[in-house]
Amino acid sequence: MTIFRLLFWFLLLGAVLPARAATVRICVQNIDYYPHYDFSKLPGRGYAADLFALFTAKTGVKITLLPLPIKRLQDNPDCQLVYPDNPQWHSAKGEPQPLYFSQSITGIIGSTVVRRGEGHLELSAIRAIAIPRGFTPDHLLAVQQNYSFNLVEVSDATAALQMLLKKRVDAADVEWHVAKHLSNKLGQPNVLEIGRLLPLASVGFHLSSRDHGELFRRFDLFLRQYQSEITQLKARYQLQTVEQLKIDVAEPQIPLPAKE
Repeated sequence: MTIFRLLFWFLLLGAVLPARAATVRICVQNIDYYPHYDFSKLPGRGYAADLFALFTAKTGVKITLLPLPIKRLQDNPDCQLVYPDNPQWHSAKGEPQPLYFSQSITGIIGSTVVRRGEGHLELSAIRAIAIPRGFTPDHLLAVQQNYSFNLVEVSDATAALQMLLKKRVDAADVEWHVAKHLSNKLGQPNVLEIGRLLPLASVGFHLSSRDHGELFRRFDLFLRQYQSEITQLKARYQLQTVEQLKIDVAEPQIPLPAKE
């Protein structure tokens, strides 16, 4: 890095960050979504917890985490920032979006997982899909009216995978990295795969806020400046994109009406 670039970053940081360390409160989901995050107990663990710690170490801006149930994260006066969030989740509900969003902090693979060896099951062969309570499977709801599968709500992702492995459902709506971690934790590694012909959602996780847009200039600058460290952090938690996994996912075909 040249002296001119170093000077540029120094001046930019001076313009963006306060002279004295600030404290930022981030409201997070109080669930275990490891390896992305686990804020069921503080100080938390996983990629997001380490990323926030790295942000504090590099910028001096202290972070206070407030774990809350998913439905209490939005429109909460105690929350300066919310994580995770995504603009699509608000537009899908028809909500106005007077929100600020950071750059994508990481991406998730919202997969419909099946038992290994059943990766080419078509949606027309699926009768029941387990979904963890609190998550809205928009990618499944979008096609449900054209098929005959039922959504079976369960307490959490572990329960969804247990139902799948016990053959009580045909698939489970669980993020791929989370599914791999939980299957290892259950003592059954390599028993799952992504349904290649089933709905999949690949979306980014962002920070959001209604009133603190200036905070994102700090965080977005951090994401740009420390790309190498953040890439290493993702590698430590084995977080990959659809492209990196070379997943060739086919869109579910709309079934033709039966002939009379």
